[in-house]
Parts: sequence; C-alpha cells; structure tokens
Amino acid sequence: MSALPASDRWLFLRRFLARGRRIASVTPSSRSMARALAAGVDPLRPQTIVELGAGTGAVSGVVVERMHPRSRLLAVEADPELWGVLRHRVPEAVQGDVADLPALLDAHGVGDVDLVVSGLPVPSLPYAINVRMFEWLARLPGDVGFSQLTVMPWVYARLYRRLFRNVDFRPVPCNLPPGGVYHCRGVREDFRAALPGPR
Repeated sequence: MSALPASDRWLFLRRFLARGRRIASVTPSSRSMARALAAGVDPLRPQTIVELGAGTGAVSGVVVERMHPRSRLLAVEADPELWGVLRHRVPEAVQGDVADLPALLDAHGVGDVDLVVSGLPVPSLPYAINVRMFEWLARLPGDVGFSQLTVMPWVYARLYRRLFRNVDFRPVPCNLPPGGVYHCRGVREDFRAALPGPR
C-alpha cells in the first residue's frame, strides 16, 4: 500500500477535534508505526487478525502486505467518516463499536483469533467499554498477541503490565508524534481492577 494521501491527515484531525479522546491520534499512523504494529503478523502461516480502531487503513495496508495469503484481516472502525475511507481499502472493513465486538465477529464468521492490533486510545476509553473489550480478549483461546499503539512512549508501561502477564515495549521515534507499540500476551485475571477510563 502506498503512502496515504494528505486528505487522510485532514480527516483524522477533523474527527479528532469532533470526538476528542475517542480517537487515539490527530494523524494516521506513519509507515514506521504501522510496521511496528504489524510485527506479530506472520507471513509464513495463516492467521486470523482483528484490527481495532483501524482509522483510514494506514496499519491495515501494512498488515495486508505482510500477512500469509490464507490469512484473514477484519478491520473494525466505529467512526463513520473514517470507515467510509477504510472500506475502499480493506476487503473486510467493519463499522462497529468495540463494545459490540463479540457480536460483530460472530456476524462475520470470526471464531478463533491469532492477533489483535489496536489503535484505540485504551487509557481514555470509558471504563465500561474497556471492560467489554478485555473480557473478550480474556475469553480468546490460545496465546493471542495484542499489539497496542501509543503516542506517549513508556507513559503507560505500568498500566499494560498490570493488564497483561507479558509486555514488550518497542519505541517508534520516527512517528509523528514519536510513539511506540506495546506487544502483550496473557490477560491477567484481575484486569478489571487495573482498567483505566472514565467511570
């Protein structure tokens, strides 16, 4: 996928100003950030990948480029304007809220998941939405990877270590703003006590 057009940046900024903390960034992820988020995508074996907060497809495009030909990507975006762009770039782009994720995935025939790639602003999402998302993650069978974007490097390291048993942070200094990715596995049983978000 080629570099995203400037119109995507303006759309992101406009939606960020309209929806505030429900959108993680004022601009789409850079290619460096997208590659870091897609590090868990295995080109040598089929995977089922779910992307949360897919925006206009900056990360989705890199995932599609990297994944095995028999892999499947379901890209989920709640914002109707961002999804309007995303659906022209990703074969399976779904408009929906993460709070309804089990029903969305069931409707699209997605059962087992190998990797979750998240561009959602977890620290600023409402607590109830975080609970729904992490309950879903905790129910997934197997050793599912969870790769989370951040534009505040290291600030939330303690949070993710309270939510997951295994956390590896990789900085992405070339992004604007500089950020990084938390690669996580194993949702902790007491995750609800650590979950952020306005009650």
